[in-house]
Amino acid sequence: MDHPIAPPVRTRQRYSDEFKSEVVAQARQPHVSIASVALAHGLNANMLRSWMHHADPNYVKRQSRLPSVNQPVPATPAFLPVSFSDHHTPKSDARMIEIEVHQGNSMVKVKWPVQSSSSCLTWLRELTK
Repeated sequence: MDHPIAPPVRTRQRYSDEFKSEVVAQARQPHVSIASVALAHGLNANMLRSWMHHADPNYVKRQSRLPSVNQPVPATPAFLPVSFSDHHTPKSDARMIEIEVHQGNSMVKVKWPVQSSSSCLTWLRELTK
């Protein structure tokens, strides 16, 4: 007689209050993304946001991107102009991602191998936060 194979039983991970408090404190540091803290601890970012809300329901991590009537309009632009170009490097014939970021009188130019495009995307997301 054939018996059906039961699916594996999934158990929820339980975290101590001390661990939750430590991770929440890290996520509340200035210029730190919740997603990066969650990723560093192998957590889901939404779960970390939930922990932050439960720790202090009145805490607001960041101000809204849209100014309210009483908030001054920020002097910096809401976005950074970025240009992309894909070209071949003559020396190694390796395909590169080239990014130029302009802000005010400053310009940063970065060249990144196409093979590492996922790490380039991660870097660019952190830069534009």
